[in-house]
Amino acid sequence: MTSTTAPGLDREGTSRTLDGPERMHYHRAGSESGTAPGVLLLHGSGPGVSGWANFGPNVTAFARERTVVIPDQPGFGASYRPDLTTPYMRTSAAAALRVLDAEGLDRVDVVGNSLGGSVAVELALTHPDRVRRLVLMGPGGIAPPLLAPQPTEGIRLLVEFCEDPTRERLVGWMRAMVGDQRFLTEERIEERWRAASAPGGVDFVRDFYRAAMAAMRSNRVPGVPVWARLGEIRQPTLLTYGRDDRVTPLETALHPLRAIRDAELHVFGGCGHWAMQERQVEFERVVLEFLGREATKEET
Repeated sequence: MTSTTAPGLDREGTSRTLDGPERMHYHRAGSESGTAPGVLLLHGSGPGVSGWANFGPNVTAFARERTVVIPDQPGFGASYRPDLTTPYMRTSAAAALRVLDAEGLDRVDVVGNSLGGSVAVELALTHPDRVRRLVLMGPGGIAPPLLAPQPTEGIRLLVEFCEDPTRERLVGWMRAMVGDQRFLTEERIEERWRAASAPGGVDFVRDFYRAAMAAMRSNRVPGVPVWARLGEIRQPTLLTYGRDDRVTPLETALHPLRAIRDAELHVFGGCGHWAMQERQVEFERVVLEFLGREATKEET
């Protein structure tokens, strides 16, 4: 997607890498002093996705008063490709902690979109001391849809594209991701197509969803399901949904809104799954207001 970041906050200027067998690529922007609040932005899944593709346009707003870290989650962007024998949320949460440790960030706010929302919940449940506040944007996998069939329309179109990656299928999937079709300019479509059609651009996403669909068909989830653990989350949590989201429908907000002790919900009207871009100004205003509130006694 096209980025409108300020000078010095572009893709190249913020790029960093943790080398090694489990290479992690990420972006860091904002204060280098170590005293500014930290915020971790976790992207969703999809063909050609990366941290910058999801959140690049938002960097300028978030970096004004914060230290912003945006990793390419394992399997995406320029980060390493993990095997899928270990639960992915656990793998990605561990990778995110490595990045935070490398940047000297002990406790951060976490903003997760879709798949990133699931990883954010994993972090809050397994490392609650590292997470101050949560923002979950159409989080995937933390509560089943009550009315819509599974897989939802957006996930079905994504799987179909990964199995037969044509430009026509990509456009069909992208149309299901937004509420206002005018947002899908030819430039945005072409940029995503270039990333998705690059060598290996869909391989990990395809394998990830093959495994996810197999687990869904077998109805076998090891351990306690995430939805049953949401009551353990103690961090103040903002749930944000697009009213017209066809990936994680608005109805999936009902269970986490009830189960998480300190949760609130904001719905973006006329918006799909990519609220951070489709409703960029309002998204930044709502999220930054939530993150900037005075800490409660429980948070401190």
